[in-house]
Amino acid sequence: MVRLIVTSEDSGKKVTAFLEEILPGLTKSAIKRMLRTGDIRINGEKYKKDQPLQNRDVVEAYVPVELERAPLLDICYEDKNMIVLNKQPGTLVTGVANIHAPDLLSMVINYMRDGGEYSEEMGIIPFPCYRLDIYTGGLVVFAKNGDMFELLKEALRQRRVKRIFQAIVKGCPPGEDGEFQHFYVKDGDDKYRVSGKKIRGAVPIYTKYRVLRSNGSYSLIEVEPVTGYMNQERAHMEAAGYPILGDGMYGDARINKKLGLRYQALWCSSVEFTTGINNMLEYINGKQIYTDDINFPLINI
Repeated sequence: MVRLIVTSEDSGKKVTAFLEEILPGLTKSAIKRMLRTGDIRINGEKYKKDQPLQNRDVVEAYVPVELERAPLLDICYEDKNMIVLNKQPGTLVTGVANIHAPDLLSMVINYMRDGGEYSEEMGIIPFPCYRLDIYTGGLVVFAKNGDMFELLKEALRQRRVKRIFQAIVKGCPPGEDGEFQHFYVKDGDDKYRVSGKKIRGAVPIYTKYRVLRSNGSYSLIEVEPVTGYMNQERAHMEAAGYPILGDGMYGDARINKKLGLRYQALWCSSVEFTTGINNMLEYINGKQIYTDDINFPLINI
C-alpha cells in the first residue's frame, strides 16, 4: 500500500491525475479500475468516483508491489570489473515486454554512463550474471564487461560462486541444518517440479538449509541452492514440505491469503566467491558480499 498526503499544490486535482503523476507506472484506466474495486481510499473512506482532492487529504492506494517504492540502485560492492546490487521485490533484473516495472540493467547502464565507464565500442557494458524472479529480492551480480561476464558465468557453472538466500517457510525443517536431494524436471514454460525419483528429462538437484529461528509454525532459514537451477530453492522447499511464504507459484495459497502476503519471503542475502588463485578472478577469491537490508514480508517468529 502507498500512503500519500495531498499538498496545497495538488489541491483540486482529481484522484486519477494525482496518482498518475505520483505513480507514473499506473495508467488512468488502471486507477479508475482501482477506484471501482475499492483499492483506493481517501481519508479512510472508499470513493468510487474520480473526485477532486483537497489539501491534507490522505490517499491510500493498494498498488502492485513494483509501484510501492521508487527504483533504487542499492550498491553493495563495486570494482572496475563488476557491481553487486541489492534488488527490491517488484524490480526486474532485465526489462521484459508487457511488464511495466523498473529493471536493474537499465539503471546500471545509466550509472556507468554517468561515471564515464560505458562504451559499446570497447565492450564495456553491463551483463547480469544470473537473474532473480521479479518478486524475489537480494543480491545480483553484474559484470561490467564481456570478458568478466564469461569468467563469472564459468565460475557459477563450476559452483565457485555461492549464493545464500534467507526465507520464511511453513513449518520447520528437521535439525539445525540439513540438505535435500531430489530430481528436477520442467513442467511448462516457466515452472519446474521436483520428484523423489529419477524420471525422463529430470536432473538431480541439491539444496542445503540452516534454521535461524522458528516458532514451530513458521521458520526463518538460510537456503543454498547448490545446483542452482531456475527457481530451485522455491520448488525444492515446497516439495520437501516447507513452502516459502508468499510464493504464488510454489507456496501454500491458503496461508498466503490468511497472512495477506503478496510476494515471496525470499531474499538473496549473500554471495561468496571461491575463485581460487593464479587466475583472472584471484582478486575476489574469498570475498563475501552480504546485505542486512532485507525487505521481504515479515511475521513474528
